[in-house]
Amino acid sequence: MKNNPTIVVTLLCIAIMAGCVYPDQYFSTLSPEHPTSVRLTSHPDSSIDPSPVYNSTQSHETSSVPAISETPTPMATPSSQIPARYNLDALFDFNAHSLVVSEVIDYVNLTQDTIDDLVLMVEPNRWEGAFLLNSLTWEDGEAIGAYDLQNDQLHIQLRQSLPPAGYLKLFIEYRLLIPAIAISSNAGRSLPYGYSDLQTNLVDWFPYIPAYRSGTGWLVHPPWKFGEHQVFSASDFNVRLTLIEPVENLVIAASAPAVQNGDSYSYHLEAARSFALSASTEYIVQTADVGIVTVYSYSFPYDKLAAQEALKNTADALQLYSNLFVPYPHASLSIVEADFLDGMEYDGLFFLSRGFYDLYDGTPKGYLTFIAAHETAHQWWYGLVGNDQALEPWIDEALCTYMEYVNYEHIDSTSPSNLGESLTDWWWYYRVDYYEPSGWVDSSIYDFDNIRAYWDAIYLNGARFLDELRNLVGDDAFFSSLRDFAQHNTHGLVTSTDFFTILREHSSQNLDDLISRFFQSAQ
Repeated sequence: MKNNPTIVVTLLCIAIMAGCVYPDQYFSTLSPEHPTSVRLTSHPDSSIDPSPVYNSTQSHETSSVPAISETPTPMATPSSQIPARYNLDALFDFNAHSLVVSEVIDYVNLTQDTIDDLVLMVEPNRWEGAFLLNSLTWEDGEAIGAYDLQNDQLHIQLRQSLPPAGYLKLFIEYRLLIPAIAISSNAGRSLPYGYSDLQTNLVDWFPYIPAYRSGTGWLVHPPWKFGEHQVFSASDFNVRLTLIEPVENLVIAASAPAVQNGDSYSYHLEAARSFALSASTEYIVQTADVGIVTVYSYSFPYDKLAAQEALKNTADALQLYSNLFVPYPHASLSIVEADFLDGMEYDGLFFLSRGFYDLYDGTPKGYLTFIAAHETAHQWWYGLVGNDQALEPWIDEALCTYMEYVNYEHIDSTSPSNLGESLTDWWWYYRVDYYEPSGWVDSSIYDFDNIRAYWDAIYLNGARFLDELRNLVGDDAFFSSLRDFAQHNTHGLVTSTDFFTILREHSSQNLDDLISRFFQSAQ
């Protein structure tokens, strides 16, 4: 008997919608050079038993990734595609919910345009009184007077035009008063930025330069009540977070591993869209090694078992996508249990709603498993390959939703379930078909007045489109095109045209009828 999805919807309120069978060649072999092992650690004075979560030789070597090729596709050299470097030095008052930040931005104009004005996105300024700008100066120390800060955008008139390959440096000092995390409602999604009794989340917390497209300009959009409005270029990050005073049992999750020196934590992350942190005195930490990548799970003590499952699901998905597309590019990936009813991706870190943990029933049939796979996929479709998430959200969200199905295909083929039906059949009914989704896949976030219609069109109808596309062109063309899509656009910014251009290089099938059924732009 199939579970009724309305139960989950009722319990989670507006929990995010994060956000055919393979031939044997895709799922038949293991990848012994990338073994996975798991261990449990905890912060001081934790009562959690630090025994192994599961034995890697029993759990992961029977559920490993397909060997698409003996040698993983090499990553592209990022130096020519990284326009910005952020050096952030922050003093963190955990108990007072505030930071004092000194920020240095190095920016190179990698476009073909001459730029006359600069835009910084300042998301904390969306909360009244939450962003206090102390100083803004050029590299030579001259104060920047010609600027305008309105809502989440800081516009700066350049002293002189910045030609292609031109370089500039900015110094910014400011204070952040961190707001409480807003409660989810049917009118809009949660915003992870903020604090609760259980955690403080620093996401989109510093001024940054948005992506720029030659001939179009800065890709900046107004916030909307759901979806993501920001467009990020890949950047390099050096972050130092120093506690103003010691906090007993404090654990900090981050987009990169920390080098700790007393109460100071230093991080370095290259070619990433964002840098996120989450701090709590409640976290228990569990880890899994996937080759040279360490996956960290940060969860609340009462969700230890569910957190172990989320960790395993994420490690398996990371290994699967690394073999299907290109290797995961960073040293670590952090899973953070969210004290809000939502999930959200950042480079090197993602949040999973506590609602997903609460609903875990000991089986892979649930939000905990498929949203972990979804958010892990965002490390490729958002992190590695960027897009305009406001105007073309399907490029990352539909792909990540369909990757949930691909992940269940893998589980079905390597570890068949004894739950009475295939996981893929269950997923299609429970996740997609039950809702009878409709709507144009190529819509923007602003085309919807309610979140249900947005989910149905972008996530669910998007997954249907990708499945029909795969059936039309065949597995080889479908997965080869996704692999090339990832490799050729590493650290770049793509459009729908880029997606279909690469697809047509791998298939001679006429796609017009299919596209016209799902894409408004084809009408």
